[in-house]
Amino acid sequence: MNIRFQKLMAAAAMLLLTVACGHSGKNTPETHGALSDSTTLQIEKVAQTDTARAFRLLDSLYEQGALAAHTYYYTRARIYQGTVDRLLAIDEVKRAYETPFVQQNDTMRAQVLQWMTRLMLPLGNHEACIGQAIEGIGLARKLNNPIMEADFEMLVGMCYYDMGDKPHAWERMNKAMKKVKAMQNQTLSDGERSKLATMALTVATAHVNDQDMEGGIALCRTTLAVLNANRAAEAQKKDKGMMHGQTYAMMAGAFAKLSKTNPALKDSAHHYANLYWRTPYAQQNKGQRLKTYFKFTGRYAQGLQVTEDYLARCRQQADTINRQYISLLHEAEDYQVAMKHYEEAYRLSRRAAIVTDSLHGRDMQQKAMEYAEQFESQEKDHQIVIGERRVQLLCVVIVCIVAILTMLALFAYRIKNKNRDLENVISSLEQKQQIVKHLIPIATPAPAESAEDHELQEFLEMERIIDEQKVFLSPTANIDTVMNQAGYSRRRSTQLIQRFASTNTRVDYLNQKRIEYAAHLLLSDKTLSAKDVGMRSGFYEDSTFRRNFKKYYGVTPAAYRAMH
Repeated sequence: MNIRFQKLMAAAAMLLLTVACGHSGKNTPETHGALSDSTTLQIEKVAQTDTARAFRLLDSLYEQGALAAHTYYYTRARIYQGTVDRLLAIDEVKRAYETPFVQQNDTMRAQVLQWMTRLMLPLGNHEACIGQAIEGIGLARKLNNPIMEADFEMLVGMCYYDMGDKPHAWERMNKAMKKVKAMQNQTLSDGERSKLATMALTVATAHVNDQDMEGGIALCRTTLAVLNANRAAEAQKKDKGMMHGQTYAMMAGAFAKLSKTNPALKDSAHHYANLYWRTPYAQQNKGQRLKTYFKFTGRYAQGLQVTEDYLARCRQQADTINRQYISLLHEAEDYQVAMKHYEEAYRLSRRAAIVTDSLHGRDMQQKAMEYAEQFESQEKDHQIVIGERRVQLLCVVIVCIVAILTMLALFAYRIKNKNRDLENVISSLEQKQQIVKHLIPIATPAPAESAEDHELQEFLEMERIIDEQKVFLSPTANIDTVMNQAGYSRRRSTQLIQRFASTNTRVDYLNQKRIEYAAHLLLSDKTLSAKDVGMRSGFYEDSTFRRNFKKYYGVTPAAYRAMH
């Protein structure tokens, strides 16, 4: 009885899809030779309203042999992607990729790799995505498909960009953009042109994220040129869809930010904002794409309004999607139990419980808001107390400063009196000396040069050689290198430095030379940053330079430059 019932259900499913798609019950060559066909597309439409029913229809067709394995897994992946379950979608597309039919067909293999990489990219597995994309580049070259090759190059660049490796990211993305610009004036289908425009818009977004507004605007213009090429004027006027809207919004935001320094660009920002509002995408998006434009043109109220509207829509969508997701998890759990796959059923049950808990957690937002208001009130009281304590502390500091100034004034007065007495004594001694010289004129011979004077002359000569050669400006030079270059041994240079220099060690002497040169650079070339001055003065690290500078001068490099 069960077998007859299953056959009856399969026959009913086939009849339903045949009527819906306008096909006969026979398998077409497309069914076993393509990743998607009219039958699977109809199942995807069913999944938009009833996912469980779509899976049942798909399973029935597969069990009856009406769908090839690669088409079956690929369609399941597309349905899972529609339910925002990216992990399950990746599992299914991997199964499609491993089928013999896809492995033997380079075109399908490249297509599946392309989609699988796009699905995996947001999950952070960048190494795997880069490996797949590089494999796809080889397949695209083998198939002589420059559009697909450019798309894989773009995927590699996006992976590097997410990893923070900007040089490699821009190298790959610029390579992809060269191919896009080379093909933008060719006669291509709307689908191919849409792919090229998507790549250009992706790189434009990366430029804007890196604060390169001019580069972003230039690539937005490339996007529009690709979209509008080989189309009649009337067709261009009507076809202002999502990609046009995204491009106009990005250009409006970029021009608005540039207008902060160049007010003449405000008109360009307004122009592209108006073009954005005329697209159907703007009405669907409720102006959300213009948040950068609103921010940098001072329209904060409008920006806040569209942001709050978008937040409300996102929350409603998240609740709806989560409830559908929970329903699908329980449906899949029933299937796993029926197939006696209890571990998988338990995993699905746990996932459903976690999502359910998150939904229940949203019901506690009102309590959280109340707690937040209480905390805000307590924080205000705390700030008042802190303000009062600051006033008291300020009064104490003022009193201390007045007392210190008074003491300093008294001390200065006493010093002044002592200096006056000392000057009188010196004046008296000078008068007596003049009298003695007048009475007893004795010619005293010039003292002979002592050993200490000779060492001092040697130290001054060493300093002159070091200052002329400036070997210490090299970050790789140490004190031994500098002294050997000046012609002094380690032992002799140590003796001279300890005797006549203001530092105790040879390393401090080398750092002092570098710091003195850095102080000269700070005042002579104010276009250099403190970090550049440190590097030119022979320091490897900026932190080492700042620490030594403050040690010798008592202030930071920036403060020293400001003081002088």
